[in-house]
Amino acid sequence: MTLAGRLTLVFRFIRRELVSGELTILALALVVAVMAMSSVAFFSDRVERALTTQATQLLAADLVLNGNQPAPESIRREAEKRGLRLADNISFPSMVFSDGQAALATYKSVSDNYPLRGEVSVRLADGRIETGSLRPAAGTAWADARLMRRLKLKLGDTLGVGGAQLRLAGEIVREPDGAMDLYNFVPRLMFNRADLAATGLIQEGSRARWRLMFAGDDRGVADFRQWLEKAKPKDARLENVEEARPEVRTALERARRFLGLTAMLTVALAASVVALVVRRYLARHWQQVAVLRCLGLTAGEVWGLFVSLFLLLGLLAGALGTAGGFGVQLALMRLASGYVGEILPDPGWLTWLVGPLASLVLLAGLALPPLMGIRDVPPAAVLRDELTPTRQGVLAPLLALVALLGLAAWQVGDLAVAGWLLAGMLGFFAAVGALALGVVHLMRRLPRGRRVGWRFGIANIARRHWLAVIQIVSLSVGLMALLTLTIVRDDLIGAWQRSVPADAPNKFVINIQRHQLDGVRNAFAAEGRAAPELAPMVRARLIAINEHPVRPSAYEDERARRLAEREFNLSWRDELPPGNKLTAGQWWQPQKRIPPQFSVERGLADTLGIKLGDMLAFDLAGTTYRAKVTSLREVPWDSFRVNFFVIGTPGQFSQQPASWITSFRLEAVDEDFVNRLVGEFPNLTVIDVGAILTEVRAMMDKLSRGIEAMFGLALAAGVLVLWASLAATRDERLFDVGLMRALGASRRQVRSVVLAELAWLGAFSGLLAALGAMGIGALASVKLFNLPLVFNPWLLPAGVVSGALVVVVAGWPLVGRVTRTSPMAVLRAI
Repeated sequence: MTLAGRLTLVFRFIRRELVSGELTILALALVVAVMAMSSVAFFSDRVERALTTQATQLLAADLVLNGNQPAPESIRREAEKRGLRLADNISFPSMVFSDGQAALATYKSVSDNYPLRGEVSVRLADGRIETGSLRPAAGTAWADARLMRRLKLKLGDTLGVGGAQLRLAGEIVREPDGAMDLYNFVPRLMFNRADLAATGLIQEGSRARWRLMFAGDDRGVADFRQWLEKAKPKDARLENVEEARPEVRTALERARRFLGLTAMLTVALAASVVALVVRRYLARHWQQVAVLRCLGLTAGEVWGLFVSLFLLLGLLAGALGTAGGFGVQLALMRLASGYVGEILPDPGWLTWLVGPLASLVLLAGLALPPLMGIRDVPPAAVLRDELTPTRQGVLAPLLALVALLGLAAWQVGDLAVAGWLLAGMLGFFAAVGALALGVVHLMRRLPRGRRVGWRFGIANIARRHWLAVIQIVSLSVGLMALLTLTIVRDDLIGAWQRSVPADAPNKFVINIQRHQLDGVRNAFAAEGRAAPELAPMVRARLIAINEHPVRPSAYEDERARRLAEREFNLSWRDELPPGNKLTAGQWWQPQKRIPPQFSVERGLADTLGIKLGDMLAFDLAGTTYRAKVTSLREVPWDSFRVNFFVIGTPGQFSQQPASWITSFRLEAVDEDFVNRLVGEFPNLTVIDVGAILTEVRAMMDKLSRGIEAMFGLALAAGVLVLWASLAATRDERLFDVGLMRALGASRRQVRSVVLAELAWLGAFSGLLAALGAMGIGALASVKLFNLPLVFNPWLLPAGVVSGALVVVVAGWPLVGRVTRTSPMAVLRAI
């Protein structure tokens, strides 16, 4: 056959198969899977790009050198030599005085070219809010609303700032680098760098942070960063876009994992549909293959026809699914835009290839192995009635496993976690298959009752046991998706939202002295408030692990280097802190004399390479404290309670001066309590984290709604699984019904037989699906989201009832079709 003849045959074959409608379910499954995967890809890519763009504005620069001393002039000269723009600011705590009142504030002295990125918004005396690249003029200052409220300031008042008198000319509405927008806890005062010397506040040994900021093109900043890594002072650190908005990135990353889990479930369901549909399609076309072989086509040419068909189908489904995924992503973006910017960058061009590639990978892993069996169909098979067996060996399960693992790892973003989830799903398939096979064999020996429907319905299941097992496994997968998307979904999202409870503390009080403990407790009691949990705190530096000195330069990870450089807040207590969970080791037992021990937060231990049993050495005011690590803890940082990286045994640091810290919740109407507390104890600093709490909770609420929208795609895939599993047995049921009608069964009796079979299959599949949903939910909450383990006892009865109802409803069109088919039409086809 010539090349033109082959191409003509290929196109005619593809057109006929697509028009026939036999591959409709397969195309729908691929489109739904691609929509789920591409929407997550678009969402992640655009959010990442938006956060990267916004982060430079949150830093007020592209790169910042942060240290406790002014940057060397050599660094400034090198940056100017490379064509970068520079600005700087100095921040430090001090008291602000006005009309006989005083308040602690964070001063921020800025240079004339501040900010390099982003905009400052300030409210002027006439009430207008001006936005742009702004900074206070010399001789003036801007205060934020907290400072103005605390000191009852009005624009135009005169402030005492050290040795200088500055006129209050504006109220700060927003500043791009206000400690990443959310960590600016202390009231703020901004003034011009030209007035810094007159204040006399910066002296030798002053606790100030000097931030030298750089801006330029991406390549220039990246090259300068590499140079600066080696040239910067040891006690200085670099801030870049990766450190901006960590709480938003954390929430969005957890949301992405929720979306990825949903997409992974959708893909797994779509894979089941692909396997079922391809099996049925080839079972109905193997004689057509034999006819083509009789007409002179080689095994390779016939195989090429079917491969071309599935290749084109995969590309078309990939294109349609990608377009649909972009639409789904637009809806998700509407919910996330308030946290990543209203104007979002376009996705990268590589993201558009995710859908078609995912479709082809899915087909290659699940359709290619059965297609290989076409090569083994001989021309003589045209004379046979049964399907010619094919030899696939380990190729089919191996390719399917590789395809699913690759797609799952890409969706979840972690190969190990994806492996756990995929192992859970495969374990579920294997367990369901084994249980189904055992129950089907057991049914042959059980009494079937006198009712025609139940007796013949159960007999049909027991007679074709392998087909029944395939149906049960397929239905269990679909029903597991429905249960996961309805009940387990609410449990997971609820646990995520409950990680920031409605009554989470929004105020922190620090710098409480030992002699003030009873007074602070009494102040809370006098207001009718619950006694605060007061935790002692000392600052120490980690100097050795197992007698090996801790050198920041020895760590490759940037976060590890920063942790090795910083001082830690250490605490001590008798009992495990509320909300903390031990992941390794044991907590010390209460007794009169407890040997020194440390309990370390798991994330810190992983970052710094600390293991159970390691000997840690901390330097605290010139005294070295050594102790072994006897436990590792998982700390719920998003609970907004007082938590510590490292906790020691009671009395371990009792010889050192310490301060106490506490947190509590205060509603807006009770804000005067803070003023009374600080009035009674002026040395206390009250940190308001309400802005963080509000933003994180609002973001979680909105993203959870976006995740629920994504669950709709997986729900559609679950329905397709039910549809495909029932359609896959349509021919066998038509044959059974034809024989029953020929032997005198009425349509009512036939309908009762089919409904009984569907109800039994649905109930048993629902029970197995409920067990699987409980396992998948538990695995996802613990391994993927680090959330509390949740078990819902209502899953089992809900699974049985919903399984029977859903399968009967989904199979009702099939019931109508098989009962309307005349016995003669079926017998003629035998």
